[in-house]
Amino acid sequence: MGRIRPKPINKESEFKPDEIFFSSTDLKGIILSGNDVFQRISKYSMDELIGSPHNIIRHPDMPKIVFKLLWDYIQSGKPIVAYVKNMAKDGSYYWVLATVMPVKDESGNIREYISIRIKPTTDYFKIIPQVYQELLEIEREGGMDASYKALTDTLKKLGYDSYDDFMKDILVAELKDKSSLLKIEIPSISKQLSKENVSYFNDIISKSKSLDKLIEELFNSISNFEKLRMLFSEKSESIYKVTDEIRLTALNSSVESLRLGSKGAVFSVISAEMRKNSEEESKIIKQMKVLIDKNTEEIKDIVFTLSLSKLEIIMFGKFLSSLVKTGSEDEIFSALKRDVANFFYLISSSHEYFHKLSDLVSKSIGSLEELNKRLRKLKLLIEELEAMYFRGLIESGHMEGTNFSIIFTYVRKLVNQTKENISALEEPLRNIFDDELKIKHNIRKINFNLEDIRVDLERILN
Repeated sequence: MGRIRPKPINKESEFKPDEIFFSSTDLKGIILSGNDVFQRISKYSMDELIGSPHNIIRHPDMPKIVFKLLWDYIQSGKPIVAYVKNMAKDGSYYWVLATVMPVKDESGNIREYISIRIKPTTDYFKIIPQVYQELLEIEREGGMDASYKALTDTLKKLGYDSYDDFMKDILVAELKDKSSLLKIEIPSISKQLSKENVSYFNDIISKSKSLDKLIEELFNSISNFEKLRMLFSEKSESIYKVTDEIRLTALNSSVESLRLGSKGAVFSVISAEMRKNSEEESKIIKQMKVLIDKNTEEIKDIVFTLSLSKLEIIMFGKFLSSLVKTGSEDEIFSALKRDVANFFYLISSSHEYFHKLSDLVSKSIGSLEELNKRLRKLKLLIEELEAMYFRGLIESGHMEGTNFSIIFTYVRKLVNQTKENISALEEPLRNIFDDELKIKHNIRKINFNLEDIRVDLERILN
């Protein structure tokens, strides 16, 4: 006989913003493990949870389309982030931001899924209950296809082209909102342990705290990528407007040279060169805009991947903190044996995301190098334009009663504006290339620390 599902009641099963849920399931969604927060807030015993399908906590207020998306993502090997309303054993509800990630074996095959859940606290979440209620009503009348269309339409109104874009923003925002709460804080290890095991545990604790600092350094370094991207967007727009002004100025110069007939031949040549120069500049700026858009997506992927890694490291720290608080050596070993698979899954998954992060940073640097090439070409064109300005100004000194002096003085102003915009980009760009080395170094240190932690855990168990 199947388990009788509870009836939902309008009461919240409360938990704090610094608490994190953890669970793992097999490929069919059967719960393999969970942490004490999951057990406490769901109000089921651990025996009731283990071996049950994860939908034991599904709330009837949840639209099916969200779970369809979830399974589509994780079965294709991709992580997903979603707001989920769950139901406890007594029918009370609790909202979480769930991040579900596939865990792969050495051959790249998915062997299980892990889910890490935190309390939603941002403005993004405020609209979700109403959106889900509307999706649920649409599902009842029009089915899943209608629900999916309604979801994508809602996301577009919010400025998102896809669910992918939306989930990247919500994870980053929710972690940032709780950054002061979700820290790795691990107490000292019990003195009841053997001297050798105390040494191993202290090494694990030290390296875990180091991971927290290294990840913060990575976020700081990667924030420079975002600042540079915004600066490129701003300055390229300014340069594009200036090139348009140069084109119009070249046109005015052409009109003025035609008025002079044969006397204006020199100015006619300079005007044609200016026009060609502005067209080349415009072409380069358009190429830069394409690269900036590409880099925007790359930076989003970098920040999202780093956020996934951070979430896993925080979860690792929570497990470790719970472990060292356990008490006697026997109790610690019993808890470690129970949770050891989760420790190793988190380490393995973190390794994977940090390797991916390194590749994404290299990809982004490649785009920035392409932008730098365009910037150097632009600088050469501006130097050519500056030479045209000097020629034009000298020639206009020989021509009284013309507007060329005014025209070329204005060209000088445009040249200076563009040089300032280019100069504003050069130093931050150089710094980013230096940051790449620091980022790669920190990623290597993180991976070394994770591997050392894994080895220490194995030594303790043996």
